[in-house]
Amino acid sequence: MSVSRNIFRTCLTLTLAAALTFNPTMAIAAEQSASAVQDVQLREGGTLTTRVVDLQGNPVHGEQVMIEFKGKQIASAVSDENGFVAISGLRPGLHSIVTPMGATACRFWTEGAAPPSAVDVPAVVSDAEVIRGQFGAFNLPMVVYAGVSIAALIVALEAHNDSEDLEDANAALARRVEALENASP
Repeated sequence: MSVSRNIFRTCLTLTLAAALTFNPTMAIAAEQSASAVQDVQLREGGTLTTRVVDLQGNPVHGEQVMIEFKGKQIASAVSDENGFVAISGLRPGLHSIVTPMGATACRFWTEGAAPPSAVDVPAVVSDAEVIRGQFGAFNLPMVVYAGVSIAALIVALEAHNDSEDLEDANAALARRVEALENASP
């Protein structure tokens, strides 16, 4: 009983270690989140002008847009008929432009300090059809790891049962040999 428990713990530990080490979706998600920050140049007075659009690029009218800094809302506005939102009084730094459908990470820069890749008017996609995530808890690598773990556990338990059966057969054979030796003149 304790041998099968140790085998199970070993298989479970190796599976979890492999999942954390070799899961490509975790590495991709970390890489995407690091590169998904958009540089935005603020206008005079720390004014941000952004445009809210749907997946087809059409303006979204009446969409609530919030600016967050370190997880706290610092400003909000509603998009006009052309999808534009203007918010003043912002400072440089890492912020999020948040809509009811998601958030966009942005690094705000003052005029003249922004890198050449910075945009003046970032577009924020706000559409109910946007799907985010990494397949939830049942992504392909985890299903493969679980399948391999279960197969390894079955093989280990079967090998353990076979060895116990062989030990029992050897013990029975030894008893028969001993009985024959005692019965011989």
